[in-house]
Amino acid sequence: MVKRLQKKERLINRLLSVLIFLVIFNLLAIPLYVALYTNFSFEPLKELNAKMVSATLKIFNYNVHSEGSTVNLLSNGITQKIDISWDSTGWKSMYAIAALIIATPISTISKRIKFAVAGVVIIFFINYLRVTTTILISANFGFNWFDIVHTLLWREGLILAVVGVWLAWMRMEKYKIGKIK
Repeated sequence: MVKRLQKKERLINRLLSVLIFLVIFNLLAIPLYVALYTNFSFEPLKELNAKMVSATLKIFNYNVHSEGSTVNLLSNGITQKIDISWDSTGWKSMYAIAALIIATPISTISKRIKFAVAGVVIIFFINYLRVTTTILISANFGFNWFDIVHTLLWREGLILAVVGVWLAWMRMEKYKIGKIK
Protein backbone atom coordinates (compact mmCIF):
# COMPACT_ATOMS: atom_id res chain seq x y z
CA MET A 1 0.00 0.00 0.00
CA VAL A 2 2.80 2.43 0.92
CA LYS A 3 4.68 1.65 -2.30
CA ARG A 4 1.60 2.38 -4.35
CA LEU A 5 1.13 5.73 -2.61
CA GLN A 6 4.80 6.59 -3.19
CA LYS A 7 4.46 5.72 -6.90
CA LYS A 8 1.34 7.86 -7.13
CA GLU A 9 3.11 10.74 -5.38
CA ARG A 10 6.10 10.50 -7.75
CA LEU A 11 3.75 10.48 -10.74
CA ILE A 12 1.93 13.56 -9.43
CA ASN A 13 5.27 15.34 -8.87
CA ARG A 14 6.41 14.51 -12.41
CA LEU A 15 3.12 15.69 -13.89
CA LEU A 16 3.37 18.88 -11.84
CA SER A 17 6.91 19.45 -13.18
CA VAL A 18 5.66 18.99 -16.73
CA LEU A 19 2.80 21.39 -16.10
CA ILE A 20 5.18 24.00 -14.66
CA PHE A 21 7.46 23.59 -17.69
CA LEU A 22 4.57 24.00 -20.13
CA VAL A 23 3.18 27.08 -18.38
CA ILE A 24 6.58 28.83 -18.18
CA PHE A 25 7.53 27.85 -21.74
CA ASN A 26 4.23 29.19 -23.09
CA LEU A 27 4.58 32.41 -21.10
CA LEU A 28 8.07 32.82 -22.55
CA ALA A 29 6.58 32.39 -26.03
CA ILE A 30 4.59 35.61 -25.67
CA PRO A 31 7.56 37.94 -26.42
CA LEU A 32 8.41 35.74 -29.42
CA TYR A 33 4.94 36.24 -30.86
CA VAL A 34 5.05 39.97 -30.12
CA ALA A 35 8.35 40.19 -32.03
CA LEU A 36 6.87 38.24 -34.94
CA TYR A 37 3.68 40.31 -34.97
CA THR A 38 5.55 43.64 -34.91
CA ASN A 39 8.17 42.52 -37.48
CA PHE A 40 10.90 43.32 -34.96
CA SER A 41 14.42 43.19 -36.39
CA PHE A 42 17.81 44.00 -34.88
CA GLU A 43 20.10 45.30 -37.63
CA PRO A 44 23.37 45.07 -35.64
CA LEU A 45 22.97 41.28 -35.31
CA LYS A 46 22.38 40.95 -39.06
CA GLU A 47 25.46 43.08 -39.75
CA LEU A 48 27.58 41.10 -37.29
CA ASN A 49 26.61 37.88 -39.04
CA ALA A 50 27.44 39.35 -42.45
CA LYS A 51 30.85 40.55 -41.23
CA MET A 52 31.68 37.20 -39.62
CA VAL A 53 30.67 35.24 -42.71
CA SER A 54 32.62 37.61 -45.00
CA ALA A 55 35.73 37.31 -42.81
CA THR A 56 35.50 33.53 -42.88
CA LEU A 57 35.05 33.42 -46.66
CA LYS A 58 38.11 35.68 -47.03
CA ILE A 59 40.13 33.12 -45.06
CA PHE A 60 39.12 30.59 -47.74
CA ASN A 61 40.38 33.04 -50.42
CA TYR A 62 36.99 34.14 -51.70
CA ASN A 63 36.61 37.64 -53.10
CA VAL A 64 33.99 38.87 -50.67
CA HIS A 65 32.99 41.89 -48.63
CA SER A 66 30.02 42.85 -46.53
CA GLU A 67 27.85 45.93 -46.88
CA GLY A 68 25.53 46.28 -43.94
CA SER A 69 23.75 42.95 -43.69
CA THR A 70 24.63 41.87 -47.23
CA VAL A 71 27.49 39.55 -48.15
CA ASN A 72 28.78 40.37 -51.65
CA LEU A 73 30.60 37.42 -53.17
CA LEU A 74 32.40 37.82 -56.50
CA SER A 75 32.33 34.45 -58.23
CA ASN A 76 33.12 33.85 -61.93
CA GLY A 77 32.86 37.58 -62.65
CA ILE A 78 29.38 37.78 -61.14
CA THR A 79 28.63 39.39 -57.79
CA GLN A 80 26.25 37.30 -55.71
CA LYS A 81 24.44 39.43 -53.14
CA ILE A 82 23.44 37.35 -50.16
CA ASP A 83 21.22 39.15 -47.68
CA ILE A 84 21.50 38.07 -44.07
CA SER A 85 17.85 38.49 -43.17
CA TRP A 86 16.57 38.75 -39.62
CA ASP A 87 15.49 35.11 -39.80
CA SER A 88 18.97 34.13 -41.05
CA THR A 89 20.49 35.31 -37.78
CA GLY A 90 18.99 32.31 -36.01
CA TRP A 91 17.27 34.54 -33.48
CA LYS A 92 14.26 32.25 -33.10
CA SER A 93 16.52 29.28 -32.37
CA MET A 94 18.52 31.32 -29.86
CA TYR A 95 15.28 32.42 -28.22
CA ALA A 96 13.96 28.85 -28.22
CA ILE A 97 17.04 27.40 -26.50
CA ALA A 98 16.92 30.11 -23.84
CA ALA A 99 13.19 29.54 -23.25
CA LEU A 100 13.58 25.75 -23.10
CA ILE A 101 16.40 25.96 -20.57
CA ILE A 102 14.74 28.60 -18.39
CA ALA A 103 11.42 26.72 -18.39
CA THR A 104 12.94 23.36 -17.43
CA PRO A 105 12.71 23.07 -13.63
CA ILE A 106 15.68 20.75 -13.00
CA SER A 107 18.10 23.20 -11.39
CA THR A 108 18.21 26.60 -9.76
CA ILE A 109 17.13 29.62 -11.78
CA SER A 110 20.65 31.09 -11.65
CA LYS A 111 22.12 27.90 -13.16
CA ARG A 112 19.41 27.89 -15.82
CA ILE A 113 20.09 31.52 -16.75
CA LYS A 114 23.85 30.89 -16.93
CA PHE A 115 23.40 27.92 -19.22
CA ALA A 116 20.74 29.74 -21.25
CA VAL A 117 23.38 32.36 -22.06
CA ALA A 118 25.85 29.60 -22.97
CA GLY A 119 23.16 27.87 -25.04
CA VAL A 120 22.42 31.08 -26.95
CA VAL A 121 26.14 31.47 -27.76
CA ILE A 122 26.36 27.82 -28.90
CA ILE A 123 23.31 28.21 -31.17
CA PHE A 124 24.66 31.53 -32.50
CA PHE A 125 27.86 29.81 -33.64
CA ILE A 126 26.00 26.82 -35.07
CA ASN A 127 23.86 29.27 -37.05
CA TYR A 128 27.01 31.10 -38.20
CA LEU A 129 28.31 27.74 -39.49
CA ARG A 130 24.94 27.14 -41.15
CA VAL A 131 25.08 30.41 -43.07
CA THR A 132 28.76 30.04 -43.95
CA THR A 133 28.47 26.46 -45.20
CA THR A 134 25.34 27.28 -47.18
CA ILE A 135 27.24 30.04 -49.00
CA LEU A 136 30.33 27.85 -49.47
CA ILE A 137 28.31 24.98 -50.93
CA SER A 138 26.45 27.40 -53.20
CA ALA A 139 29.67 29.09 -54.33
CA ASN A 140 31.25 25.75 -55.19
CA PHE A 141 28.29 23.89 -56.69
CA GLY A 142 26.13 26.73 -57.99
CA PHE A 143 23.73 29.14 -56.40
CA ASN A 144 20.82 27.08 -57.70
CA TRP A 145 21.63 24.82 -54.71
CA PHE A 146 21.30 27.68 -52.20
CA ASP A 147 17.61 27.22 -51.33
CA ILE A 148 17.89 23.43 -51.22
CA VAL A 149 20.85 23.48 -48.84
CA HIS A 150 19.39 26.29 -46.77
CA THR A 151 15.91 24.85 -46.48
CA LEU A 152 16.33 21.09 -46.41
CA LEU A 153 19.69 20.66 -44.74
CA TRP A 154 20.05 23.52 -42.35
CA ARG A 155 16.59 24.57 -41.26
CA GLU A 156 15.93 21.17 -39.76
CA GLY A 157 19.56 20.93 -38.68
CA LEU A 158 19.20 24.04 -36.54
CA ILE A 159 16.05 22.64 -34.93
CA LEU A 160 17.96 19.45 -34.12
CA ALA A 161 20.83 21.54 -32.72
CA VAL A 162 18.45 23.37 -30.36
CA VAL A 163 16.93 20.12 -29.14
CA GLY A 164 20.39 18.52 -28.90
CA VAL A 165 21.85 21.36 -26.80
CA TRP A 166 18.79 21.30 -24.53
CA LEU A 167 18.97 17.52 -24.06
CA ALA A 168 22.74 17.69 -23.47
CA TRP A 169 22.18 20.33 -20.80
CA MET A 170 19.50 18.24 -19.09
CA ARG A 171 21.82 15.23 -19.14
CA MET A 172 24.64 17.33 -17.66
CA GLU A 173 22.33 18.53 -14.92
CA LYS A 174 21.05 15.04 -14.21
CA TYR A 175 24.57 13.65 -13.78
CA LYS A 176 26.11 16.95 -12.53
CA ILE A 177 28.59 17.01 -15.42
CA GLY A 178 30.55 20.16 -16.32
CA LYS A 179 29.73 22.72 -13.65
CA ILE A 180 29.04 26.23 -15.00
CA LYS A 181 29.94 28.82 -12.37
